[in-house]
Parts: sequence; C-alpha cells; structure tokens
Amino acid sequence: MHCKRMGLAAALVGTTTCLGAAPAKQSGNLTVHEWGTFLTMSGSDGVTLDGMYHEEHALPSFVHARSKDQLRLHSASLKGETPVIYFYTDRPLDVDVKVSFPGGLWTQWYPRASFVGPGLTQTGSPPQLRNGHIAWNVCISPPGKTREPRLASTASDALWNYAREVDSAFVSLRADPPNAGPIETDRFIFYRGLGRADLPLKLSGTNGGTIKCNYSGLLQGPLRHLFVIRVENGRGAYRYFPSISSGSAEIGVIPSMQESQPIDGFTRKVGEELASHLVESGLYPKEARAMVHTWTNSYFKTDGVRVLYVLPQPWTDSFIPMEIKPKPANLVRVMVGRAELLTPEREREVERSIKDLSSADPAARQSAFQGLRAQGRYIEPVLRRLSQFSQDPIVKRLSKQLLLTDFVNELRTSLLSAADGSRMSHKPFDVRAQLASTLREAGLSIEARAEGETVLAELHGMSEPKMDRHESRFYLRSAARAMEGIGDGNGAVEAYGRLIDFGSRALKCGNSFCHQAEGPRDASFFRDWWAGRKYAESARQTGQTEKLIQAKTQALNSNKNDRGAQLMLAYLYEASGHTGEAAQLWARIDPNARGNRESTARIGSR
Repeated sequence: MHCKRMGLAAALVGTTTCLGAAPAKQSGNLTVHEWGTFLTMSGSDGVTLDGMYHEEHALPSFVHARSKDQLRLHSASLKGETPVIYFYTDRPLDVDVKVSFPGGLWTQWYPRASFVGPGLTQTGSPPQLRNGHIAWNVCISPPGKTREPRLASTASDALWNYAREVDSAFVSLRADPPNAGPIETDRFIFYRGLGRADLPLKLSGTNGGTIKCNYSGLLQGPLRHLFVIRVENGRGAYRYFPSISSGSAEIGVIPSMQESQPIDGFTRKVGEELASHLVESGLYPKEARAMVHTWTNSYFKTDGVRVLYVLPQPWTDSFIPMEIKPKPANLVRVMVGRAELLTPEREREVERSIKDLSSADPAARQSAFQGLRAQGRYIEPVLRRLSQFSQDPIVKRLSKQLLLTDFVNELRTSLLSAADGSRMSHKPFDVRAQLASTLREAGLSIEARAEGETVLAELHGMSEPKMDRHESRFYLRSAARAMEGIGDGNGAVEAYGRLIDFGSRALKCGNSFCHQAEGPRDASFFRDWWAGRKYAESARQTGQTEKLIQAKTQALNSNKNDRGAQLMLAYLYEASGHTGEAAQLWARIDPNARGNRESTARIGSR
C-alpha cells in the first residue's frame, strides 16, 4: 500500500490519500474501536497523588515521544496508558483522526503524528498539563485486499505484540517531508498521555475499602463492571460489582486474602471474566483478549490493592474528545479506569523502610531498600505523600531527599522487564550497590560508605567478566555505584566511564547476548541513560569536565568511530551547557533520530 501527500491542510490538519482509496465521504462501512487505561493512585484517605509519570516497561524504540524532560512531569496525577485505535473497513480509505486532552498532554504516539500540541520545544519550565491534542492523517487498508505491509520489528516477547493480534485494517502513514523516514504501518494507532484530571471514581482505605462515584455531571447511568483486586505474596483475590450508581458508595470492598488463590489460577479466572465484560461493553473478542494480555502482569500479578472499572463512553468522549473524518458508521471506545490504593498498612510499611535506611544495622538497611524497590513505579507518589503528611520528622526529611535521587527519578521501574513486563531478578550485590548510591544522594554518607565498601569487597573477590559478556553489566554498574557510595568521585568517574564504554558496544552488537532485554534496544536509549548523567555529574564534582572533554576529543580525532568516546563527550557537553556540540554528537551516534526530529519540527507551530 502506498500513500501520497496532497495539497494544503484540510479538515483536521491535512489529507493523506491511499492509492485506490474510497473518497472520504464514503464512510458507511467504517467501524472504529478503541481500548485503553487511565491510571491514578489514591492515598488511604482517597486523595489522588502526584508523580504518576513513571513507566512499568519500555515502549518499542520506534515509538515517538516528547523529550525525557517533558515525560518527567512530577505534577501528573493521571496516566493515560496504551489507548489503541483500530479501524475496520472493506476497502482502502483515507482517514483523519484527532484526539484532544483538555486536562493533560499526549506524550508518546505511533505512527508519526501530523500535529501534536502544545509544542515539544518549550523551554524554561515544564509544559502545563492541559489543552493537549494530537492528529494523524492515515491510510486504512483492510487485510487481504492488498499485499500486507511489513510492520516494525519488536522482540518476540514484547507486550506491543498483543495489540496486533486482531483482525483490524492496516494503518499507514507516508513520511512528510519525504526524507523524514520510512512509511510507518501497524494494526492500530497508539498514543499515551499524562494529566491532572479526575476520574469519576474515588478509592480510599476507610471502612475496609470504599469506592465512591463522582460523575461531576458528565455521565448518565452507573459505572459498570468494577473489579476490586488484591494481590499479595503470589496470591490474589477479587470482588466483582456489576455496577455502582452516580453519587453512591460501596464500603468494605477490599477482599480478604482468605478468599485468595495462587496467582496463576487467579489470573486466568479474573482475566477471563474481565475480557467477557469488555466484549459486553463493545469490544470484539480478539480486542478484549489483546487488552487483557497486555495488562495481565500490571492488573493481576503486581502486589497491591486496585479497582478496575469500565468508563462509560459518554465520559470518555467528553474527557478525551475524538474527531474522525470521514465519520465512522460505528465508534466504540472502551476505556478502563484503574485506581491504585495506598492502604494504611502499605503506608506504614514504607514509613518504616524509609526510617530504616539510616539504621546502623546493614541487614535493616537492605531490607528497607528492598521494601522501597518493591513499590516500583509508585515510589514517587508514596514519597510525595509522606514528605507532606508523615508525622515522623525523620521520615518527612528523608522522603524529601529521596525524591531528588536517581533511584526515584528514573522514568521506568527497574523491577520489570522492558520486553514483556515480567518481574526481573537482580544480583544481591547489584541491589546493594544501588542502595549505596541512593544513600549517598539522600545525604546518608556514613551508611552509604558502609554499603559501598561491602560491595567493593565482594567485587574484589570475583573475576571481572569480559567486556563482551552480558554479566559485565552488573559488575561494572555495581562498581560505579559503589564508588559513588563511598564518596570516591575520581573512582566514580573512571567506573562510570567503563560502564559507558561497555554500553556503547550495543551500538555495534544490537540485541545480542551481551545486553539482552534489560539493556539498550537502539541508540535512542543512550540519550537519557542514568549512567551518562552520573558520569557527567561525577566529572563536574571532581573538576574534571574540561580535562575529560579534551581527552575524549583527542580520542575521537584518533578514531572517529570510538562510540564510547562519543557518548562520554556528548554527556559532558550536555552537562556543561554546550548543547550545540552535544546535538552534533547525538546526530552521529543516532542518525536515525534525524527523521523523528524533522517529522516533529512542525509540532506546536500551527
């Protein structure tokens, strides 16, 4: 299938024409289906928490996104996750799609958008979470009518693949301008966002768990298909409510673990029941299965208490208005609201963990850090709440300090695989090294030194893996963090440099054994790599920045293809404000990013 860009902007933001496509006005056979999740977290008192911008797993490298600084929006209280739009038609068709987000911004999308607003190039302050909008001009081609296009490659176990297991039409976009990159095709349109808007349901930990509907005049009729889910220690339990009326409340909704069953059987049972109700709400069976499979680990296997419920389409149409031209004969939008609950018990456990970080007992510190790591992407909302409302001054102070650490500010939790969202295992010394680094950043220098020295002693007794082995990642990463933990700035610069040199080999070996699922999938990974930030910061703290810039420049003069030197120099330039020089280096490191920059150059300019 091929598409042509025709003329000036029309309708929404332009017109894309498929060869052989039906005229836009002939839309009687077009059906559009959409599914997705809106996620919030509530304190035990039902107050919605900020800091909900973290990812559970990485998106495929071909997905377009705002800059990492615009993805770290600490004021976000709502995360729109993986809405996908499917199209069904019996003949090729030109379609224009626009989705607005009055209470937020769209942050990631695929294929390339024709327009995203507000613009991506805002400087001086984080973008405001309001008035978001995104548009695509696409060619829709039903399967079997033309030669099926090749879709962007993903890992065999990538969660993205589930959304493709449907019978929908292919969605294609021709690059505009022509040199912006290849045609991008999939079985759907994907997008994701952050906001500060309220969902129509509140969840609190009072009275054994209370759910209350708050329609704010947007809905008529009840909320339907509510699942209150509780997962602990490899077991799960749930309660199902067919509906709850506007303005009403249900109390005592959190199921007892006496009703629980092993996680695998629980997951099958609740997953099948949720899928059946998604079909009842309007999705096709394959679409419902795709949604459930995509979110199985997050919905059903992650410890915690949460409620899932189907958002009525009138609410969705008001919350994120969608325009489609030509107008489809049938439009179904099935969004699942998801509210995570910070129970009083969980809040007290996190408070104990925070306080124990300053314990003189190493075992207590390690147990405390494991407790914090177990919070996954919810660690920031929890810390933000405790930094304001904890009655313990030590917890309050340490919460504020932890909010500034790399451990908290990483976009993606380190607990889950970037590929399939499954829980990853980490070597004990690797976790302990992260603890040492985090303690140093949080101002607990004595405890950080103790942890770092222990890690370095353990590493000294090991044989260092060769640089072409995946295991080298853990050794080098732990050594760098431990050096930081003991306060050896010069040692940290050297160790982080070696880690970057190791990582740069991914630019040559790609998805080979030396990096596996945890490591970089492409060059874009390195733009916001935490190790690069640590390297540049350690260089600044030790006064080595200019010296290292000269050394890495000389290395590149000797070997222009020295990827490690390119990366280190790019990090040093960015940290020291030499943005132009850094941009030139990133263009050499990641030439494929050029098309993305050109295709988004118009974003926010209209």
